[in-house]
Amino acid sequence: MAATTFVEEDVILERSVAIPMRDGVLLYADVWRPAADQTMPVLVSRTPYGRDMLQMGLLGAPPSDLVRAGYAVVYQDSRGRFESEGEWAPIGVEVDDGYDTVEWAAAQPWSNGRVGMFGASYMGYTQWLAAIARPPHLVAIAPEVASAEYWGTWFGTGGALRLAHRVAWAAAVGASHARRIGAPEPELEELLDVQARIVAVLAGGEVLAERNRRMAEMVEPLFRYRPLRENPLLAKIAPWMAGSLARERRDDPYFVELDHRSHYRKLDLPAFHVGGWYDINVNGTIANFVGMRAHAATDEARRAQRLIIGPWPHWTPQISVVGDIDFGPNAVLDLEPLRREWFGHWLQDRPAPMLDAAPIRIFVMGENIWRDEWEWPLARTEWSSWYLHSGGNANTSDGDGLLDQQPPSEESVDTFVYDPRDPVPTRGGRLLGVGGAVAGAFDQRDVETRDDVLVYTSEPLSRPTEITGPVTVELWASTSAPDTDFTAKLVEVHADGRAINLCDGIVRARAFAPTPLAPGAAYRFTIELWEISALVAAGNRLRLEISSSNYPHFEPNSNCGKPVGTDTDADIQPASQTVFHDTIHASRLILPVIPAPDPITE
Repeated sequence: MAATTFVEEDVILERSVAIPMRDGVLLYADVWRPAADQTMPVLVSRTPYGRDMLQMGLLGAPPSDLVRAGYAVVYQDSRGRFESEGEWAPIGVEVDDGYDTVEWAAAQPWSNGRVGMFGASYMGYTQWLAAIARPPHLVAIAPEVASAEYWGTWFGTGGALRLAHRVAWAAAVGASHARRIGAPEPELEELLDVQARIVAVLAGGEVLAERNRRMAEMVEPLFRYRPLRENPLLAKIAPWMAGSLARERRDDPYFVELDHRSHYRKLDLPAFHVGGWYDINVNGTIANFVGMRAHAATDEARRAQRLIIGPWPHWTPQISVVGDIDFGPNAVLDLEPLRREWFGHWLQDRPAPMLDAAPIRIFVMGENIWRDEWEWPLARTEWSSWYLHSGGNANTSDGDGLLDQQPPSEESVDTFVYDPRDPVPTRGGRLLGVGGAVAGAFDQRDVETRDDVLVYTSEPLSRPTEITGPVTVELWASTSAPDTDFTAKLVEVHADGRAINLCDGIVRARAFAPTPLAPGAAYRFTIELWEISALVAAGNRLRLEISSSNYPHFEPNSNCGKPVGTDTDADIQPASQTVFHDTIHASRLILPVIPAPDPITE
């Protein structure tokens, strides 16, 4: 395929430039550079989604503006995607290809040999995977909403399959692959159209409620199909998916090899990390910052880590309304000047005020302000335990579940029946907007009417309480099943009755306990609800929801103990669940409370 060249005033665009990889495969890219004969640093972004998407301004300034700011820009299709040759599989192909692309960019006659990488989500992963190969000309990266390791993008930190994310994503990228090889799937053509509308939304268009309804209709049959590994449509258009489902153990060699956390000590690389409190990858974004801040190869690299976390879902720093909550005009952040400042320093030797400021900038929800911090978790954190109590009837928000700071005495257990055929529906949280489930902060009151949701609520808080840092639940529970899940959700109950989710988590028993579980035996499960920063107003209440499902965010556990994606409809069985809260089994919520600053006195 021959490259074509276009000249627009002072900018040259070369389309379909062939970049050779070490094995002879050609990956295709679009290259923007000045029309003048000069050398300059290069910005690279690598994507499986088609490089036309990158040119819509989703990564900030249009490429022509970056050229006029003194950069050459390379947008490349990943191996086996769109124009690029070869066979694609998620993540694994990106290490060597990333290295080869960076070094190709550095060697071009219009390059001065200094290369930076940028992009969000998967384009953030491609930066980290190139980095672990340590290309000598990679100077700095700016990964946004990117995870710290790829196992967690499939199974979360608790071991349960992220059903909505992984299946809908596989369908979307698989549909474009089917179109590429000339065998489009008619039932997925509309999915591609919906996906294009999502891109338009991210680029600044209007949010279309209809797209969520249609997406749900299209992917719901895929979510419900059992056994998932044998779904004929996914097997055809995403043949790599069954292999990924088979690697549900965190210590699987494939995921361990690609876990860039184990490479921090070798990386002499400044990184600009951006995430959102309602983003599916927020824990990974923070982990990357913390890991590089502590373990990068040099003092300069450790100091050269910067982190910004806003109130946003995945990849949406341009919005202030997140679900049912408007966080105000302060929530909207124009990242482009910060990206320019970042790469201007590392690639063009310009001053960068951000490097003289605190390394962390967080948005405190509820107070709706930005605040600078110097470490994570915050050194002034007071770890506060809130214990579960009831008289044995904590089911629904009308039950007798109580949350307070007094350890329990001898108390009755709470019980519910978890039926995988009727899972608790997802209402916001940290997920991608697929399958009718949308990320963000939403009223949970309809969920709390279900008998399979235990609800523990505090008295109204006497003073504003800031929760900033990682949230954890230690849950003592038993089940009648050989394997099951338990979920936890932290909710702020407003004075007007709205119950707004702050953060949530899930644990799959077999990921952390020997299975089959002994029927009726009490186990202590640690459920990570990830990080948050929120000021809970005085008069509002804290609430903790406990259940066993969150669908379609997570795959409903069939309770049979079979490997993920292999269970059939016949394997599904209800489970009788018991939650303990007594002197021996003190189930509790652990909150990172930030003390209010001392009042200023003259």
